[in-house]
Amino acid sequence: MKKQILGAAVACVLLMSAGCTQSNILRPEGRPQPDFSVVTDVQIDWEQVSDDVQSFYEDSDEYSGLISFNYAHKDEEKMIEAQLFVNDQVTEAEAVKYATDLIHFINDSIHIQNNSLALSSDDSYGGFFQDYGFHVEVIPEDSQDDESTWLVNMTVEAGSDTPIVPLGQSGETESSVEETEAQ
Repeated sequence: MKKQILGAAVACVLLMSAGCTQSNILRPEGRPQPDFSVVTDVQIDWEQVSDDVQSFYEDSDEYSGLISFNYAHKDEEKMIEAQLFVNDQVTEAEAVKYATDLIHFINDSIHIQNNSLALSSDDSYGGFFQDYGFHVEVIPEDSQDDESTWLVNMTVEAGSDTPIVPLGQSGETESSVEETEAQ
């Protein structure tokens, strides 16, 4: 009986002493708090943007007429230059869709890196293109040297959500774009 009483007393002492210590598990001290402020001066990783945009096209059967695309960013001019090379079966309507989707894909990939910029939508190219303009061309690969066969050749100024249209409907040629830019 003495052993049982002694064991119970030791157990009570241990329980009482364990309850008297302060726990840092629920209220840690000196632990850094998360920063939820929005960072707006993000440096864009353009290689990642290219990989992201490429994956949009690779994962879709919608772009069967697309042979290749490329784009360049000109930060000093705040301009994106984009070209899509397509096969001869691509219609003007498909060319417009390809070009519009490329611009949307670029914006949405940049949004992944800088979520302070708005995503693209049916009515907007997105937050990145509020500050950047773009020039887009959709060119049949077999006749790329003949500009009269190009399907799209259009410049859209920063902040403008002017819809991309086929070359024949835009009323704009490369020379008129240069004249407009010179003014």
